[in-house]
Amino acid sequence: MFKTDLSFLEAMFEHNQLSDFRVLIVNQTDEDKQLESDRENVRVINTSDRGLPQSRNMAIAHAQSDICLVADDDVVYEPELDAIIHQAFEHYSDAAVITFKMNNSDGTPYRSYPDVTAHNVASADTVNGVVISFRRKSLLDHKVGYNIHFGLGTTFGTANEYVFMRNCLEAGLPTYFYPQAILSHPEFSSGKDEGSDRVVFARAALQFKYNGFWSYLWVLKYVRFLKTHGYIKSSEISHKVRTGFRGIAKYRSLLRGGQEIR
Repeated sequence: MFKTDLSFLEAMFEHNQLSDFRVLIVNQTDEDKQLESDRENVRVINTSDRGLPQSRNMAIAHAQSDICLVADDDVVYEPELDAIIHQAFEHYSDAAVITFKMNNSDGTPYRSYPDVTAHNVASADTVNGVVISFRRKSLLDHKVGYNIHFGLGTTFGTANEYVFMRNCLEAGLPTYFYPQAILSHPEFSSGKDEGSDRVVFARAALQFKYNGFWSYLWVLKYVRFLKTHGYIKSSEISHKVRTGFRGIAKYRSLLRGGQEIR
């Protein structure tokens, strides 16, 4: 957001040749802070829209390549990125979506990864947004995109990639995991902000989306987990429970208004 020059691309592609890639930047910005590109292979869309899923959906709509990779401006790609992506799609020739591993900035694995080939509901929960690649035509043909209510800058500020992966699975798209790291990323993720009101609110809504009224019981168990593991204090328990219930109530209001579909 609010980029005014392309210098951040140099850091992202320091181990690769930037000129080998077609880059589309969706720059969510104000009218007086426009980004322009002087590179033939870099296109820019300046938009006043806000929100991570809005940015992702705009990128899907305007991308020009068959195979695309979702990106953030704080990643650093591993060497031979292009070769790894193409090898993965050659290996899984029917794939609509392939996800990869990523590392912390010190080279250690970002997380433990599942021993799976084809993604399922459980493995979808291990996917980070910046390791998702896809065949653009497959998403467009099946009308699959990012849910505009989940993700940074939206009503529910987390789970953007999880809901996207669930959308892919529910659409029957061939969705695979290729166990090779393609980038490094700073260790902190907004999704790891356990115990914050924002995360409790959003995760409770997410639970209702997929589990209905069982989500009320989930909130109680989740808040107990937060207390047991030291993410919150005893004095915060009732507040966190109410926060979770408010998240559910907000999601149910979107359902009633026809803005969401379970």
